[in-house]
Amino acid sequence: MMYPADTTATPDSAARAPRRRRRWALLVLLTVGVVAGGVWYRQHHRYKHFAVHEAGKVYRSAWVDSDVFAELIPRYHVKTVVNLCYPGEMGDERSAAQREAVARAGAKLIELPFPPNDSWDLNYASVGEMERILDDPGNYPIWIHCQHGRERTVKALAMYDMRERHLSAQDSLVKMPLFGMPHPWHVVVFAHNYETQLHEQATADRPAERR
Repeated sequence: MMYPADTTATPDSAARAPRRRRRWALLVLLTVGVVAGGVWYRQHHRYKHFAVHEAGKVYRSAWVDSDVFAELIPRYHVKTVVNLCYPGEMGDERSAAQREAVARAGAKLIELPFPPNDSWDLNYASVGEMERILDDPGNYPIWIHCQHGRERTVKALAMYDMRERHLSAQDSLVKMPLFGMPHPWHVVVFAHNYETQLHEQATADRPAERR
């Protein structure tokens, strides 16, 4: 008479099963870690805070290498790149590479040194020039950046939000990504000062009511 094979797990095989499960779990964690690390590297080392501020219109970043400009300008149909850094801030070689990459990609580069990172003063000629850039429909889609993409860039984006999207300073700042750090206090003060200035200009331009 034939009997079915005994499928009862031996003590050795029972002991090996948890070890196999632990190895698989470790492998999954390592795979997830590698993927997450790759995404982090691409965002922080290659694309450096690149983000869509308003789809089809406004994009932002820190300073990126020339090959990233060459890649993303045609992808997002960017017409104008606004560089808010001071001359020589990133080195003459990188500045020249940026000019060449932007031109080859078919976009216009505007180099507009913006108020220093620690300033909330609106009395800079570059603030008025930024208003003219933002008010020109022919400049869009537009890509705005500075060295780190967190201070001067945020000031310019807040101006855009208040002028073109009619947001308050607070709503503009709240909607922006923080990239792991809060907005610096001078950026917040700049945005609120600009909101006050816009309100005062609108009040001054409003026709006087008849008595």
